[in-house]
Amino acid sequence: MLVTNTIKKDPRVRREAESASRISGTDVVVIGCNDPNYDEVFCDNQIYKIRIYNLPVKYKKKLNSRVDKAKRMVYPIIGMYRLCVEEKPDIVHANDFDTLPIAILAKKKIGCKVVYDSHEIYTEQPSLIKYPLIKKILKIAERKLIRMADEVVSVSRAASDELARMYKIESPIVVTNCSKYYSKEELLPKNDCFEIIYHGMININRGYEEFALAGEFVDEGVEIVIRGFGDNVDRIRALLTDRGIDNVRIDDPVEIPELVPYASKSMIGAVLTKPVSANYKYTVSNKIFEYIQARLPVIMSDVPEHRYLNEKYGIGLIINEVNPVEISNAINSIYRDKQLYARLYRQVDRAAKQLCWEREFIKLENIYVSLCSMEKK
Repeated sequence: MLVTNTIKKDPRVRREAESASRISGTDVVVIGCNDPNYDEVFCDNQIYKIRIYNLPVKYKKKLNSRVDKAKRMVYPIIGMYRLCVEEKPDIVHANDFDTLPIAILAKKKIGCKVVYDSHEIYTEQPSLIKYPLIKKILKIAERKLIRMADEVVSVSRAASDELARMYKIESPIVVTNCSKYYSKEELLPKNDCFEIIYHGMININRGYEEFALAGEFVDEGVEIVIRGFGDNVDRIRALLTDRGIDNVRIDDPVEIPELVPYASKSMIGAVLTKPVSANYKYTVSNKIFEYIQARLPVIMSDVPEHRYLNEKYGIGLIINEVNPVEISNAINSIYRDKQLYARLYRQVDRAAKQLCWEREFIKLENIYVSLCSMEKK
């Protein structure tokens, strides 16, 4: 498995590697690239092997030379490719497009099979929108390389359909970012107040500012909680101070295994990603599945996958627009209507048994078994 981080903060790759390691007769090696989250103790204590490419110190600093900047981009590809070839894998599982070239190079060198796990609409990330030439080059590269993979996986039905449309390929198999199943006994007691939680990376266009400002309009007795880290934390704190909003709390992040139990202390979850790009529009956040395992009804923005999940499972309410009034109206409607909350809770509880990693991983296991069978033939 290839990933351009050190795995610890990547729940999808961790679940994939751990589950694949439990398949009889399977050895799993995760090859990553050093980042600030590197934790040697964590790496040493997994049931799978982890190998990390460490970029030379010189290239971790701010660089002015275009040549050095180019080397900083190329060196991890070369380093991870070498580690991959050394392992002589039967299957290379490339997590996201930035590892796909490495997997295809390894396929050409040692004849392995390649699974391309597309975590997002890579070329439609907001960070690439302002660089149209780079975006165009990457799109051409992905169009070519995606056809060289033996199997393609996507994280949502909407993203799968979009990839199929963009690249004229069969719709990738959908393997969602479901959390592992939690029994109710593994969850924590509720906090005293009626609390709504929004956890994750606190970045722009994910509705965190509007969620915080909804504190002005929610009923007395409701508390809004943001948990996580990101670029927008200081801005949100300043907004709360300027508006004198005192029913919003910003909590420190917790480790991945604690996400669901800590979320279960709240009453409702929120997922408010704005469809500002194709990537945000068609993919789906991990947190919606974490809330489901925490047995929280969910208030969601109106994007295709949220609508699909809500129409199928009835897990919460979808708001028309991500703004403080719409958010607070949805919160208040659930807070005031005990029967509505009870109905949504029952539906979330049923969905938890369906939308869990134990069921979702079966799709990946079938892919691995099928590719290995092809190899033996």
